Amino acid sequence: MTIKLLIADIDGTMVTQDKVLTARTCEAVDRLRASGVMFTVTSGRPPRGMAGLVAALKLTAPVAAFNGGMYVKPDLTTVLEQRTIPPDIARQAVDYMLQAGLDVWVYQGTDWFLRDPEAFRAPRERNNVGFDPVVIADLRRVLDAPIKLVGVSEDTALVARCEAELSMRLGTEASAARSTPYYLDVTHPEANKGMVVREASRLLQLPLEQIAAIGDMSNDLPMLTTAGLGIAMGNASPEVQRFARHVTRSNEEDGFAYAVDSFILGQPPRARTRLGLPPRTRACLFGLDGVLTQTSSLHARAWKQLCDYYLRQRARASGQPFIPFDLVRDYSRYFDGKPPLEDLRAFLDSRDIVLPESTVRALNDRKAAVLVELLRQEQAETYEGAVRYAQAARAAGLRTAVVSPSRHCDEMLRSAGIADLFDARLDATAPPELYRAAARALDVGSEEAVVFEDTPAGIAAARAAHFAYVIGVDRLGQPAELRRHGADIVVTDPAALLEQEATPHLALEEAH
Repeated sequence: MTIKLLIADIDGTMVTQDKVLTARTCEAVDRLRASGVMFTVTSGRPPRGMAGLVAALKLTAPVAAFNGGMYVKPDLTTVLEQRTIPPDIARQAVDYMLQAGLDVWVYQGTDWFLRDPEAFRAPRERNNVGFDPVVIADLRRVLDAPIKLVGVSEDTALVARCEAELSMRLGTEASAARSTPYYLDVTHPEANKGMVVREASRLLQLPLEQIAAIGDMSNDLPMLTTAGLGIAMGNASPEVQRFARHVTRSNEEDGFAYAVDSFILGQPPRARTRLGLPPRTRACLFGLDGVLTQTSSLHARAWKQLCDYYLRQRARASGQPFIPFDLVRDYSRYFDGKPPLEDLRAFLDSRDIVLPESTVRALNDRKAAVLVELLRQEQAETYEGAVRYAQAARAAGLRTAVVSPSRHCDEMLRSAGIADLFDARLDATAPPELYRAAARALDVGSEEAVVFEDTPAGIAAARAAHFAYVIGVDRLGQPAELRRHGADIVVTDPAALLEQEATPHLALEEAH
């Protein structure tokens, strides 16, 4: 994925808590420009409130003010497009926020209107935007064509409650989202940062996949999820971070500059090292089943032994006919690639069997014992190409780990004869924590590790854990599904990455 444009939020992202634009941030924008990557900003601020930053960064692309309510040229006076809130909707929103106990600001045209210039956050906002507000007793007099309304309170819990309630009341008529814990912004429904990304895509004729976005607040979520690459600041809430592809450092730690170097300029459009990995890679995390080992048949037989025993006992006790476990249909439908316990519950539901949770867990434990016994009796098969890749990774000096959500990782590795290929082995933990624990065990950050996974759920979990590169291993002919869940690249076998320089027609697909 080649990034051609980066769109950044300002407050909480580009500037520090004290509203300082650091030298490292300015230098990072210069590096973007030198590398051919366009850059612009979007903010809830009015155009005039971005003047100092636009000048310092020498921006040349259109700027989105008021969260996309107004698009202006970098001169900040030439309006390209604006979206205003209908007067009746604006009155409804203002009345609700005032009654709820929020102070209210109105931005209309080039002016900022409020009732009390010394109210909470008003002096700070004056410093941020660089111009004085117009004091007016009745805000209803300036609601002819407002671009943005702001509800303000030092009670952050109240602001959060008002966000939820006002969003429900306004429905599709307007957008209500917090821009900081103290501010609730109300804008035209199409004046949100997701539309900023789409408008940039249209104006610059770029596919969404070539646009990256970085921000820290809930009103940044639309752009983080619309852009091809979403990056959350380290100071963002867990909710915002959960939806981002990567998480950088905080705005007090030059997180913007770190993101530019690590995730924009540091990520190649196609992996270009001899191992087919990003240059920053220090470790490889391999899924066990389906990536390294061919264990579906062993798992299916273990489940059949267990389920047939239980179903036969149940049939005798109830007098109902015994319907055996189908190795192909039942295993593929309910167990293959499914999380532990969820798989067994799904199968029991299909047979209209309701059991206490303790019994379900006991059956799951018994299956693990059956599998271990099968592993003692026969050798687990491996995928030769994946094993060869793991050997090459170790030879190149990379650290390696193997992960499995089930509890038989050690037994499987010993049975397959590949236990010595891995510095760490982790199992019996649900993803995405499983991947995070593996990275910690190897003493690497998520931005320095690559994950190899074969299931859509595993790919999604690795992406949710913010790993720098996620490689989908397509064993079942579902490359589009792996890409849809977040794979950066899809291969039929890891060995294909070793052959990419020598093979002109490689069975390898980049995510788009």
